[in-house]
Amino acid sequence: MDIRDRNVLSGDEVLGLNFIKGSGPYLFRRYYRSGLRSLIFEVLSAGDVETETQGEVMDGIRLFPRARPRKMFRILRNRFASKEEVLTEIQKYRVLLNHLGPDLIAASEEFMVDYTLRGKREIVLCGLQEYVEGEILDPWRLSIKEPLKDMFTSLSGTRMEYAAWLKKARENIGRFVDRTRQMIHSSGYIPDLAGIGNLIVMKDAGFKLVDINNIVPLKPDRTILIDDKGYPSCDVSVEVLSILERDVLEIPLLPDDPLYRHFLAPERKKEVRRLETLFYARLTP
Repeated sequence: MDIRDRNVLSGDEVLGLNFIKGSGPYLFRRYYRSGLRSLIFEVLSAGDVETETQGEVMDGIRLFPRARPRKMFRILRNRFASKEEVLTEIQKYRVLLNHLGPDLIAASEEFMVDYTLRGKREIVLCGLQEYVEGEILDPWRLSIKEPLKDMFTSLSGTRMEYAAWLKKARENIGRFVDRTRQMIHSSGYIPDLAGIGNLIVMKDAGFKLVDINNIVPLKPDRTILIDDKGYPSCDVSVEVLSILERDVLEIPLLPDDPLYRHFLAPERKKEVRRLETLFYARLTP
């Protein structure tokens, strides 16, 4: 089997972006979670892909281990009119990094490319991002009784006992919640926590935000802000934060908490759900 099967691409084939060398030790594979803001590719060792497709014999059995990404390569869908616009976009990542720290977000090396296609010049923002291996924490599908138990069971290969792993995972999620609330207080922004797959729980009980492309402002009035894609990500991100506190950390939400009292008010949540319905209706062909 050719190592370019299974949607694996050489450098020049990645969307025809000729600023990437087509030869070398790495190949690119489209990542299944490419979203509205970014195209995402796994950066794979050519040798690992060859082993994945041709297999290796261990103890008389031919195995086909999936190639593990060395990095994740992101191409932002946005096109920018100037370098200043790109630097403003990169600043969002810097805000996240400064407030949450590299232990709670997937670190990335951001860079811009002056790209010419069919005689037209465009500025493309890309990133080589840390690959975070683990289980997705989907806030909408948590077990009320033991919200992290299924994730621990799925994380094969961990050598920790469940009780120790759970304690450490809660500590890391607690630090994430605390730093996010500090970020809200000091900057007026919240990370985009709304997308499924944005939050990853790791084998070692680490916890990281992997969608670093977006932070959204909070407006403490009746306005429900929607992001550049038309989604009420501010309000939904605040709700996700409350779910982490209440259901994962088992911290009761205080009725006089100004953040939750404002953004989780029943009538406001009803309007947010209506906006979400309109957003998903527009995505449906």
